[in-house]
Amino acid sequence: MGNEVENIEGFHKIDGVLVTPLKFISDDRGAVLHFLRSDSPSYKNFGEAYFSLINEYVVKAWKRHKILYQNLCVPHGVVKFVIYDNREESLTKGNIQEVVLDSKENYNLLSLPAGLWYSFKCLCNNYALIANIIDVPHSPEESETLPLINNEIPYEWRL
Repeated sequence: MGNEVENIEGFHKIDGVLVTPLKFISDDRGAVLHFLRSDSPSYKNFGEAYFSLINEYVVKAWKRHKILYQNLCVPHGVVKFVIYDNREESLTKGNIQEVVLDSKENYNLLSLPAGLWYSFKCLCNNYALIANIIDVPHSPEESETLPLINNEIPYEWRL
């Protein structure tokens, strides 16, 4: 990314965060939703795959992984992710990036390096589903959490 930071709707891109279009192949029988290939630039290693179900209009916040790399997509529903960079060595320290993933209109892969705070909200009725492939097996000791309202992350969710 270099020293340039692109402004997106009042928020900025964050160094290392990738948003990559995914294939959504649909016909009258159903659909195939691509996710992650081993030859993708976002693929680091396989550690674990899991799904997170988020109830309608619920916010899950804030989490930061110390070592693991995440590849996320939303195969069902609409989810808004908010990412905050407070990494000391980062060129984009202090930036906030918003990314909306939608299984129908904006089917993308969101890749997050370690060290970033993130939270997410289901923006659709009923529920949304997040698929996550991480590069190492998840361990509770390698992550940190903060409450939704805190003094460390300069972002206020509209509930």
